[in-house]
Amino acid sequence: MKNIFTMMLFIVLCGSLSYAQGNKTITGTIKDNQNRPVVNASVLVKGTNLGTASDAGGNFEIQVPATASVLIFSAVGYDDQEVNIGDKKNLNVILAEKNLGIDEVVVVGYSTVDKKHLASSVAQMDMSQTKTRPIMKMEQAFSGTIPGVTMLQGNSLPGSSPGSIAIRGVSTLQNASPLVIVDGMEQSLSDIDPNQIKSLTVLKDAASTSMYGSRGANGVIIIETERGTTGQFKVDLNAWGSIDNPIDLPTFVNAADYMRLNNEARSLQGQTTLYTAEDIQKAESGETKSVNWLDEVMQSRAYAHNQSANISGGGGVGTFNLMLGHIQENGLNNIEGTQKFSARFNTNVNIADKFVLLADFYAHRLQVDRLMANDDGHGLYQIAWRMNPTQQVFFEGTDLPNHYMLHNNLNPVASINHGGIKNYMHDRSTINLRPKYYINPNLNIEGNISYMINKSANKSVRETFKFYDATGKPATIWANSVTADQGVSQSQITARALVNYTKDLRGNKDKLYLTAGSEMMNFTYTDYREINKASFFGKLNYSFDERYLLELTARSDGSSKFAPGQKWGFFPSAALAWNLHNESFMSSLRDSKTLTNFKIRASYGLIGNENVDPYLWQEVVNTWGWTMRVPNPLFSWEKQKQWNVGADLTLLDNRLNITADVYDKFSYDLIYSDFPVPPLTGSNTLTSAVNIGEVRNKGYEISANWSDNIGDLKYTIGGMFFDNSNKVEKAGYNKTDTLIFKNTNDKIWYNGIAIDNYYGYETDGYFQNEAEIDATTAKLPNTIPGDIRYRDQNGDGIINDDDRVELGDPFPHLNYSVNLNLKYKGWDFAALGQGVGRRTSRIGGQEGYPIYVDNASNALGAPRQEYADNRWTPENPNSRFPRVWTGASTNTFLSDVWLSDASYFRIKMLQLGYTFPKWGKAFQNVRVYVNAQDAFTFTKYEGLEPERNGGNGNYPRMATYSFGIRATIF
Repeated sequence: MKNIFTMMLFIVLCGSLSYAQGNKTITGTIKDNQNRPVVNASVLVKGTNLGTASDAGGNFEIQVPATASVLIFSAVGYDDQEVNIGDKKNLNVILAEKNLGIDEVVVVGYSTVDKKHLASSVAQMDMSQTKTRPIMKMEQAFSGTIPGVTMLQGNSLPGSSPGSIAIRGVSTLQNASPLVIVDGMEQSLSDIDPNQIKSLTVLKDAASTSMYGSRGANGVIIIETERGTTGQFKVDLNAWGSIDNPIDLPTFVNAADYMRLNNEARSLQGQTTLYTAEDIQKAESGETKSVNWLDEVMQSRAYAHNQSANISGGGGVGTFNLMLGHIQENGLNNIEGTQKFSARFNTNVNIADKFVLLADFYAHRLQVDRLMANDDGHGLYQIAWRMNPTQQVFFEGTDLPNHYMLHNNLNPVASINHGGIKNYMHDRSTINLRPKYYINPNLNIEGNISYMINKSANKSVRETFKFYDATGKPATIWANSVTADQGVSQSQITARALVNYTKDLRGNKDKLYLTAGSEMMNFTYTDYREINKASFFGKLNYSFDERYLLELTARSDGSSKFAPGQKWGFFPSAALAWNLHNESFMSSLRDSKTLTNFKIRASYGLIGNENVDPYLWQEVVNTWGWTMRVPNPLFSWEKQKQWNVGADLTLLDNRLNITADVYDKFSYDLIYSDFPVPPLTGSNTLTSAVNIGEVRNKGYEISANWSDNIGDLKYTIGGMFFDNSNKVEKAGYNKTDTLIFKNTNDKIWYNGIAIDNYYGYETDGYFQNEAEIDATTAKLPNTIPGDIRYRDQNGDGIINDDDRVELGDPFPHLNYSVNLNLKYKGWDFAALGQGVGRRTSRIGGQEGYPIYVDNASNALGAPRQEYADNRWTPENPNSRFPRVWTGASTNTFLSDVWLSDASYFRIKMLQLGYTFPKWGKAFQNVRVYVNAQDAFTFTKYEGLEPERNGGNGNYPRMATYSFGIRATIF
């Protein structure tokens, strides 16, 4: 940093000396494209801090050194423009208004392309809308905002990722998250503060993602952060505070009903009942307190607050933007929560006329506070679910303080108050240098050297606490404990060299974009792992007569993750597009502005996926000399072929925009890193990493937006609809192979099934009595009335694995969203609704079963009221759920009984704001707003949260209500 500022000072001094040696006067006017004067526009001599501003008539006058060659013109709401002075003494400059339509520039790969010249499938997020929302993690912004992109959020745990993002479905057994590139660096999406983002582009088809070759199969998200603007010094402030309200809490039965249900289960099973009529009467009268353990552990209201500031400015010598952020989330007790501090400093340094250095620095610290009994954030709530309402928090009638009652050595309230605290610390720092040298206005060479280091540590502390029994005698001790641990650190170095060439041809009728380069990446871990990658790539975009568009991409990648001879892959793609609106036969529609844009696109390409651990192809031998992993010298990339056909339309004087796409993604040579192989002598388990299987994803996407105004009322109405079909086409080495996965009995692959299928039993109601059981040959052992009757699919009189069939998949289908934005004078209103038209979810675990199934006692927990009201009894033979039970039960097998319709519609956001143009002398564009997120959900799902499969307890999903303020200081 010191060197950079020294260089800047040197340039300023040089500029001053040049100015002293001789100068000349330049005058002129600055107007917009409607011939209106641009007031207070900045005029700067490039490479110096010499400047002036235009007056009320758009006129300016500036004295410049005799050696000066370029003036930079800029103004709020307009694109910057550089003008060569030459021998001119008078300049008339027309600034173009910033346009978010078809003329905008889109960041794709390692370069930028005019959107009107794109032939591939890309989509951009509206960051002006995203920045106004109280978003904890950037992943939340993807629900219902970009067609083809899904994000299912299962919980609102502070400090964790809210959910996984899938672009055009899932086609891998590995991590299916998209590649995220921030200012040219591979980073995590969760790290990014929305207030620091200038643009976010999603690359969806092979023609756009193949520029990232082996890393593009899951889609690519490209983020450019905010940078300073020439001639403007300003401070953007943003702050909001929110409170959270759980929306997916279960309602468990009360103590009296629990006693009845427990007795009922034991009676059906021929066992002795536990509770007498007197016990039940005491519970009904309140003498035996009914404990809601979730109420006991959720001791406070969850809330969060965020503050951020962007301080930016610049002159002819360069620009800067310092972005500071702080966010704190507090959980449902006084211990759990997170706090994050971040700082990003982006600079553009203009050295002479031809050399620009982009020097960016970023650092953040994330602190996560957990309970020792809940160090994953969910454990406390899982324990609370396993208690039943007859179990008390404290012993009553004793003089001992904090006389906790332990149940199987569990008491979640004691865990909060005396179970200890665990703190996690995560640090990330990056340096990103991007020098660019302009050989001429059309040709430049660019470098990129970046370094990122991630460090983590944790510590925990618990003081000694003694538990006593009902008589006051010592029962057990939670001993004193102090621990500290250093996590595995990771460093990432990237070096990239680029050549960019852009040229208008044939009298500006054609345009050529050419990018070529190479890249080296190194990942080093403190546990001695190391990954190296090398790449060579090139991309050509050509626009012929503004009508016919061509994109060609080729990339060759090498990775140390794969076996010798299998390390390199080649990933080419091509795309064609036709700007139909520029044809002569469209002139009447174009001149009347009925049709201003009609583009038809088609693309095809090969991309890859190398998102696996290193060293998988190598042999692993344990300390006894047994082979645990068989080496595979043919282990290599996952590969994917994808075609895409789409269209973009802009109609009715730019008021209606429509985009539609259909695609086919064929993935093959999928990586299965834990493939079981026949054991050798000296081994009882043996695996290998193999390339096996094929998966196809087909889908369509359509989105539309209408923007107009009625007097002072401006409005935008939009929506999208998309779907994806996922099928396994080859499960093994042959089309007829079946693949049974290790460590799970509920997932199997064969031709025609979905990649994450539910594979279980079809059912035929419940056994109603002993006579019906005796008359049925195909049944499981120890079946009693009220148990599930499984279908004997093959008619062999036995219920076993051969009778399992495909029951569906958990993927969201028929995805849709609607949005509304209104602006009236200073007021603004926004609403976003997002839904899934078809999804099947499993309500297993305690969300479905009456007890927690731990494969041991199976005696923990209490039924949900939903289950109790709809269980089988002799009086309710046509029930939704089987009988109540304790202990082991065949009713827990995966079957259609435990699958439920999880389609839903959710009001993702409601927001009302008002903007004051000025507030005092310093503050401008002061906006105050209120916001509600996830406040209303409409669903028939029988579980708790339609975006999540059932479970045994999670940190709750929250609705968020917030108040915020934004302001700018010029």
